[in-house]
Amino acid sequence: MKIRLLLATTLLCLALPLAAAEEPSLLQQGETLLNEGKLPEALAALQQAVVAEPNSSRAFQRLGGAQLMSQDYAGSIQSFQRAISLDANNADAFVGMAMAYIHGGRYGQARSALVEAKRIAPAKGPKIDEVIAWIDQRPTL
Repeated sequence: MKIRLLLATTLLCLALPLAAAEEPSLLQQGETLLNEGKLPEALAALQQAVVAEPNSSRAFQRLGGAQLMSQDYAGSIQSFQRAISLDANNADAFVGMAMAYIHGGRYGQARSALVEAKRIAPAKGPKIDEVIAWIDQRPTL
């Protein structure tokens, strides 16, 4: 009995460092690169991440954010839409999509996306309300 317990404990201890040394996912690599300000490398990693994890709302959301930062507004909107199609409660994807719409001058769509983000994540309401107020104060053509 003691030998089995000792063997099991030893195997568990040997397995822990292996799990900790696991390669970070492409999504994690992309997020790290984004945080380090390495936008081209982050974009490449996140594009690979959505191929590797085609059902990951977070991967598409992060790709959309990187595309937004690189001023690829059309691409970011597509990525945010995909993120939302995978998780309709991804408030951050709605916010990101709204920012892309604003950059493209599509204020009505931006406002709608922000209203939806606020519905999903009421805690984000005060910041979202500031952007909505800015949109509402813009002159209409």
